[in-house]
Amino acid sequence: MKKKVLLYPPTLDWDFLKQRPQQIVNQFARNGWTVVFCNNTQSNLPPEEVEPNVFVYHNFKEVLNLIKHKKIKVDIFYYTWAKCAEFIDQVRAKINIYDSVDSFAQWYEYEDNAVDRAEILLTSSQFLYDLRSKKHSNTHLIRNACPESYIHRDSEIPKEYANLPGPIVMFSGAIGSWVSTRLIKKVADKYTTVFVGKEFGKQCPSNVYNLGTKNHDQLYNYYANADVCLLPFDTTQEVTQAACAIKLFEHMAAGKVTVATKWSETDIYPDAVLAAENEDEFLRMVDLAVTQNLSKKNKDAILEYAKENTWENRFIEIHNIINNYCKQSGVKID
Repeated sequence: MKKKVLLYPPTLDWDFLKQRPQQIVNQFARNGWTVVFCNNTQSNLPPEEVEPNVFVYHNFKEVLNLIKHKKIKVDIFYYTWAKCAEFIDQVRAKINIYDSVDSFAQWYEYEDNAVDRAEILLTSSQFLYDLRSKKHSNTHLIRNACPESYIHRDSEIPKEYANLPGPIVMFSGAIGSWVSTRLIKKVADKYTTVFVGKEFGKQCPSNVYNLGTKNHDQLYNYYANADVCLLPFDTTQEVTQAACAIKLFEHMAAGKVTVATKWSETDIYPDAVLAAENEDEFLRMVDLAVTQNLSKKNKDAILEYAKENTWENRFIEIHNIINNYCKQSGVKID
């Protein structure tokens, strides 16, 4: 039987951290689909199979040409950047799925078309669901998650941790405009604080140990051997209100308490998240998490949250949404 094909257009590079798009298309690949993932960085490199059934293409014009000449037939066009809806007529997929994962002012001009052209609309947070469901009748809330393989697995102490005085507080991901570096700096004034990730428009505070980027498998070791993890977001920004932080679920998979600035997505997991209304409360929450060793105290409850929120479970939800759409519309992708 010929494999079904999912196409993801140029939005980010396959090896740029490991975000929602890579995790979701990976689940399709593991369930028998062929994934054509188009890197944002364009070149004349040949396509490469980076994981079973996942083929990274480096030249989107080549992919569109293959589609035009019927060398690739796309069943699902899955896009997370609203502007990519402009390719729908060229891709000619049976089902277009817009996964609304952020809300940036720069994207506003593309949103209506992205929503209108999609048969299925996914959203990653309650904020985005409330926003998009007003304009699309087939909108679904599919939050972020963690891999099953991440949950409470064996870990090694990272070499960078070996000579650091504990307790260790960790922030991971990208330091962008939505991150309060001022708050990270205040935490680091009191506790050994490490950053694992990329500077993305803002600099890591000088009193924080900047450990750079790690691959996704390595990253678990840094979570598992920290005492507390941070989500120090600037919640005055819409991009933060719309966010569902993947790292929160990865903290859970490692059994770690997260101290976060408060927004709607932090209230769902009370045993795993200490949410703060302001900077002073944030610092008190870090103190509480450290002095009461809450990551150890709440570990069983935290791991249960992780088990409920895996990418494997999210794929089942998405697959059911696709099947229901096919039944109602008569579209066949088998």
